[in-house]
Amino acid sequence: MQIWRCVVIAFAVLVGLVGCQTTAPVSPVTTDDEFAPLAMNARRLEIIDNWQMPVEPPYIGHQAQTLPSNLLAKWASQVLQPTGGSGELVFDISRASVTRIALPLEAGIGTLLTDQQESKIKAELDVKIMWLQPVGGSQAFLQLQADHSVTIPESASVVDLQNAMQAALLGALTSLDKQARAELAQINNITLP
Repeated sequence: MQIWRCVVIAFAVLVGLVGCQTTAPVSPVTTDDEFAPLAMNARRLEIIDNWQMPVEPPYIGHQAQTLPSNLLAKWASQVLQPTGGSGELVFDISRASVTRIALPLEAGIGTLLTDQQESKIKAELDVKIMWLQPVGGSQAFLQLQADHSVTIPESASVVDLQNAMQAALLGALTSLDKQARAELAQINNITLP
């Protein structure tokens, strides 16, 4: 009888291990293919991080694999390439947050066996881009805001949460990239061919 108990316990442990799905979290990618660089008419790029990320709920950006402000700084240094001239480009990070917002769950018999969407992961990015060109007195100021949300189910694991954070950050960054390119295209002489 004792051996059968050990066999059943070993079988239960093996079934439990097989049922666990562990996948590595997806890290945010800012490759040249995804975000092509722009030749900026400036001699240097200055990145200023004016965002102090709270570490209490609902803020969870400090748990992300790559901090949101670091992701923005990497994007700026990759995309806004100074290529000469006498101007200066300032990239000011006003907000780079990731929050987890609880969603209302439906109560009732019908929802007992369903995996409801428990919370929403929301990434918010606010930046200012200033271009100062002393020769000719040109200047420009852009204020860009982007956000993206991803919902996660009740059964989400820590890896699922990490992947949702990265997906929300990449969605917001992609939106910010599109905005920046559209706005920069309207400013004379800020980009070089």
